[in-house]
Amino acid sequence: MEMLRNENLIDKAIRLDKDIKSKKKELDEIKAELQSEGLKELENKNMKYVQFYGDNGSCEVLYKQKLEIENVNTLKEIFGNVIDNKIKTVQEIKYDIESKFKKALISLYVGDYKEHDLDTLLTSLGLDDDKKKVALKKLKGEYAADKKVLESLGAVDEDGLEEELDIIREHKNFELVSKYIDINAIDDTLKKQIQRALSIEDTLTLGLTYEK
Repeated sequence: MEMLRNENLIDKAIRLDKDIKSKKKELDEIKAELQSEGLKELENKNMKYVQFYGDNGSCEVLYKQKLEIENVNTLKEIFGNVIDNKIKTVQEIKYDIESKFKKALISLYVGDYKEHDLDTLLTSLGLDDDKKKVALKKLKGEYAADKKVLESLGAVDEDGLEEELDIIREHKNFELVSKYIDINAIDDTLKKQIQRALSIEDTLTLGLTYEK
């Protein structure tokens, strides 16, 4: 009896393993197709984030950047002593970068920062003064989180807030970069220094959002 029970458990485990592998393969194929469609949208609209909707949830496709430091001394020439507090040397000469400073470096490297009038933008989305104050405090330059904030405040737009979210991200990146360096001091020479000191690798990511 015990042997029969073990055989049944083994057969069940094999069936489940096969089913999981089959479903994973199917899911990977669907995700790859969604990424391909998302990439087309991102390139057509010159955006970094796009969201698709289904009956049971949504799918987000976005670019993420991986940052590597090539020459920390060049960064010290640009940012000065702030580097000592924002970047730590770990074993194998790897650098542990504070998250906000890392985001600022990526924005500076790719030129993904620009000053915008967020007050006017929020007004165009139908927000009154009180809601604008709330929005300005909560918006962080992160697509999914910012979209939830705007929608919770009643902001409406025909394109699903795509352009507005991109503008907000650019402005928040501008504010972040401005914390560490004088924007007016950024010229071609400094940009070349940054490009010598860092390397950036773009990766396309996909996320699924649904009720669990």
